[in-house]
Amino acid sequence: MPDTPARRRLSPDDRRSELLALGAEVFGQRPYDEVRIDEIAERAGVSRALMYHYFPDKRAFFAAVVRAESERLFDATNTPAADGQTLFDRLRSGVLAYIRYDEQHPHGAWAAYIGMGRTDPVLRGIDDVDNERQMQRIMAAITDVVHGDLDSKVERDLRVIVYAWLAFTFELCRQRVLDPSIDANHLADSGAHALLDAIKRVPSIPAALIEALDA
Repeated sequence: MPDTPARRRLSPDDRRSELLALGAEVFGQRPYDEVRIDEIAERAGVSRALMYHYFPDKRAFFAAVVRAESERLFDATNTPAADGQTLFDRLRSGVLAYIRYDEQHPHGAWAAYIGMGRTDPVLRGIDDVDNERQMQRIMAAITDVVHGDLDSKVERDLRVIVYAWLAFTFELCRQRVLDPSIDANHLADSGAHALLDAIKRVPSIPAALIEALDA
């Protein structure tokens, strides 16, 4: 049996972050049912009791791992507009940032992908919050183009399109985790074009938005 690593003194926040990072690595490599809380505690060099102090059970620990990865991804995909950027450029930058994040954090990304789409209400709640925040971010970019001039019905229809596009982009990026040989720039182009093409088909969108879509 391998020696248990010596326990290091860390602040509660740092210890929790360390456990979540380790959880992302382990859940990203093996199926959920094969992971044991005792194993995580042993690898982190902490007691089983301390592990349960932070997370009451494996389900709560896994949800915390997914939530932490979701927060990191949300921060990584924050790509504010630069001077002269078109709406296409901003969308493309966001998709590319998503792909690059997955490249840099493959285990964490896969742990989050496993969590997404599950029937567990806790995990579904994380998905809903993430989708809402990303939708709001994209809608803000759209309303910037039209200076806030959106009819309520048009805004509603755009939100539906954006929500659907987020699911499309999620799968786009998941496929590249499965096959890293897929060209990232091609996926970023395809993702951005897909949303702009869908927006064009929303009835009664403002002329300023049409002009931005064609830029």
